[in-house]
Amino acid sequence: MDNSGNVLKLYIVRHGETKWNVEKRFQGQTDSDLTEKGKEKVGKTGEELKNILFDAVYTSELGRAVKSAEIILSKNINKKNRLQKLTELNEVYFGKWQGLSYNEIFEKYPEEANNYFYDIKKYYAKNIEAEELKDALDRFLKGMDKIVKNHKSGNILVVTHGTVLEMFINHVINKNTEDIDERKLIGNGKYRIFTYKNGEFLTAD
Repeated sequence: MDNSGNVLKLYIVRHGETKWNVEKRFQGQTDSDLTEKGKEKVGKTGEELKNILFDAVYTSELGRAVKSAEIILSKNINKKNRLQKLTELNEVYFGKWQGLSYNEIFEKYPEEANNYFYDIKKYYAKNIEAEELKDALDRFLKGMDKIVKNHKSGNILVVTHGTVLEMFINHVINKNTEDIDERKLIGNGKYRIFTYKNGEFLTAD
C-alpha cells in the first residue's frame, strides 16, 4: 500500500479508447462509448494502481471519463470512493469539429485544420466556434485548483482527456502550453503522476 504522507500526489489518467478515437473523430465535449480494448487498457491501469489508497476520485462530466474512473476504482483497495465530477476537467470544446473525422475537417475547414495540425500558433478557435486552447487550459487549472484546495496530502485520482492533459503537462514543465500535436497525445488509459508542493505542480514520474 502506498501512502504519500504529507505530500499531495495526483495520478492523472486519460480516459480509455473510444469508438470515435478509433475512427479519428473529434469528440471534444460530445461523447462516444469506450471500446472493449479501451475498457481492457483502463482495467490494466486500474490493476497497476490497485494498491494506491486514493483519498478522492475526480473526473470530468463526460461519460468516457466517468466510465474509465469507475473501471479503475473497481480494482482499487478503496472501492468506496465517490466520483466527484468537475466541469473544469472536461475536454476542449471543439465547436463545429465535434463529431467530424480528421478527413472531414480538412475537407470542410482546410485553413483552420492545417493551422491546428501543422502551425498551431495560427489556429484561431473562434473560426470554428470552439473554445480557445488557452481558455480550456485556464478552465482545467481552475479545476485542479479546486482539487488541491480540498486536499493537503494523500493520493488523488483524476480522470480527464487528452488535449487538456497535454496542455497541463506542458504548463507544468514550462513548455508552451499550446505546443501540442493532436496525433501525439498521451495514450488512452495511460497516466502521469504529479505532486503539488508550495503552490506548484511538479512531475513525479
